[in-house]
Amino acid sequence: MPVSSETLFPLASVSKPVTAATFMTFVDDGTISLDEPVGRLLPGFRAGPEAGAVGVAPALERLRPTITARQLLSHVSGLPEDRGPRESRYQERVTLDTVIDEMYRLPLRSAPGEELRYSNAGYGVIARLTERVSGQPLWQVAQERVLDPLGTRDIAADPAAGMLERVAHLSDTNHPGTDIESYNSAYWRSLALPWGGLFGTPRAAVEFAAAFLPSGSRILSAPATSMMRTDQTLGVPGGVESAKVHWDPGRWGLGWEVKGEKRWHWTGELTSPRTYCHFGRAGTLLWGDPEQDLALAVFANRTVRHMWAFILTRWARLSNAVIAAAGG
Repeated sequence: MPVSSETLFPLASVSKPVTAATFMTFVDDGTISLDEPVGRLLPGFRAGPEAGAVGVAPALERLRPTITARQLLSHVSGLPEDRGPRESRYQERVTLDTVIDEMYRLPLRSAPGEELRYSNAGYGVIARLTERVSGQPLWQVAQERVLDPLGTRDIAADPAAGMLERVAHLSDTNHPGTDIESYNSAYWRSLALPWGGLFGTPRAAVEFAAAFLPSGSRILSAPATSMMRTDQTLGVPGGVESAKVHWDPGRWGLGWEVKGEKRWHWTGELTSPRTYCHFGRAGTLLWGDPEQDLALAVFANRTVRHMWAFILTRWARLSNAVIAAAGG
């Protein structure tokens, strides 16, 4: 089916800022604090790795009870990126609860607050915490507290029958042609991963990103909006292991990556240091530049499994051209 303005693309990790914004609505209403230890509400996470687990550093594990939501949201909790080889357990058709239970038990790789270590696992914990404080499934809460207030109708987890015909087929996936194929299979979509399971149109994604611009519709308080789009890591170094990128300083907000001083960046050279953004494995890039009061969504129908050898250059060139055309 030809691509149109109604086509729904996998957002992949661009889902994370939506998850973060959903959690932040509970910070705004006083239900939970960013800096209280999450283990107080999630004893399973506080318990840490199972006895005899490989790769456990006892000195690090003694710090697990101090981990906060702020650290999870800004990727400085010390948790690894994922459970192991990407999607290694999906062949067993595990449930999302099983996946998050396993993420709970992952050994820490660094001390909380010491290093930026991009982590899907951290967002698994945030999803469980959000559901604990709300008593509802994560994406139901996101719809009610974030997407509906914005009037955004074309972002969805596990698109239902009425929307399924609009979903783009993604190439270069894991397990292609099988009933567990990433992004394209009914099983994978049903997982509705909190760190990468949303689908949406470019326009809907831009509407969400624009909510964090000076002229945007507000879904959060001004302080919460500011914390999401400004560095919360205190300038520690780090990066994204699977993308083979490392920065010093790393710069990450609550959900959004922050460009800061980074060179050779996916948002190009002409976006300002205040630019907040997120990339996704499905070939997605979303950014907003508060200085230009401008947002951009770039979607694709091919994953960055092999990084296309030059996708960073493509994203940077396009971002530069958009800023220049806007008169920046």
